[in-house]
Amino acid sequence: MTKNDLENIFKNCNIPSNEGIQYLETNDKLPRIVYFEYRWEDIVASGRKFDTNVNYQVSFRSSMPRDPKLLLLKKKLNENDIHPIISIEYIKDKREWHSYFSVEVVEDVCSGI
Repeated sequence: MTKNDLENIFKNCNIPSNEGIQYLETNDKLPRIVYFEYRWEDIVASGRKFDTNVNYQVSFRSSMPRDPKLLLLKKKLNENDIHPIISIEYIKDKREWHSYFSVEVVEDVCSGI
């Protein structure tokens, strides 16, 4: 799966998403997704790097547990053979449910250099 594939899944689920910034005036509705990269690992073959596995945290914020959009997102990921472990917490001061998981995608992080 590529980063573009992941972003297309968000779009196909009709879930507002934003890379890296938790709260924006244009993205303060629930449910919503914020995702960010947190780990790079080179893919090496025959001693040469040719791509990078990049791990993204996907944070899904909603006003209820088991939000229908979260269930749809899980279904779409599963259809793409992605089976994340989803952790869930309640953010009391925000009155939001935060479901989060990791997804590994393949990227050429050094393209354009």
